[in-house]
Amino acid sequence: MPLNQTFVAAGLALAASAVLSFIDNFVAAVSHEAGLWQFQVFRTLFAVPLLLVAARVSGRAIRPVNISLLAGRSLAVSIGLLIYFAALGTLPVSQAGAGLFSAPLWVAVLTVVLFRRKIGGLGAFAVLLGFAGALMLLQPDLGNLTMLSLMPLLAGLFYGLGMMLTRHWCTQESAITLALGIFVTIGVAAIIMLGVVTLWPGDTFISAPWTAPSERFLWLTAFQAVGAVCAVTLIAQAYRIGNPTMVAVFEYSFLIFASLWGFLLWGTATNALAWAGIAVILCSGILMAVSQKDTENSTT
Repeated sequence: MPLNQTFVAAGLALAASAVLSFIDNFVAAVSHEAGLWQFQVFRTLFAVPLLLVAARVSGRAIRPVNISLLAGRSLAVSIGLLIYFAALGTLPVSQAGAGLFSAPLWVAVLTVVLFRRKIGGLGAFAVLLGFAGALMLLQPDLGNLTMLSLMPLLAGLFYGLGMMLTRHWCTQESAITLALGIFVTIGVAAIIMLGVVTLWPGDTFISAPWTAPSERFLWLTAFQAVGAVCAVTLIAQAYRIGNPTMVAVFEYSFLIFASLWGFLLWGTATNALAWAGIAVILCSGILMAVSQKDTENSTT
């Protein structure tokens, strides 16, 4: 892979992480205005027209090259993101992000399981180290372990599967097409679930029924949609042109940005154990990239 292409992919991943970690800090504010599914319906309504305009201005085609493969990839990423957003209703961005960005670790595991590729001893150590770092950042209460505690890691599993499928299935798709696939999939799922929770309402972010949208809700959702369109398009392009493992190392910067934004916006301090967890996760990502490079060299 050309060196300049690697630098471009890294820059795209860094930019996407900075934007995503910033806008995701406002999801908790959205949760005080409406439920998860209503938020996702309106987010889709704002995002899809923006993507269509971007495609028209840039002259990019949005017709899928292979709609079935695109649908499979979109479904995997969408499930991961929906679980992540559900966790954001109650957890800080850095903690929810720790689970979501365990995705590269899941990629390594899934590579072995689905494609029968070896990751080697260094790769296996990197996976274990990364999970340890994620737990240091999540800091679950083992005495009161609930499904909510594991939701971020489950989000990482599906997100990682989607990112792996991006490289194996969707390299011919444009970044805008990949982004549209995610937003449309999430939007359709959100419409269905909004109907369900409206008929059988609850009192949590996940189960909240339809409510008349406030002006604050509309502004927050529009703001989140614009940022998400930019970030999702950037990261899709990064995974299209870059090595997935190398891109993932730079995508880990989300955790650092999330902690910084949380402090600057809300004064939320990250404790020493969490910062140590971020450092451990970064080290695991670098080791994984080195491991994959060694594996590729040994097979050529």
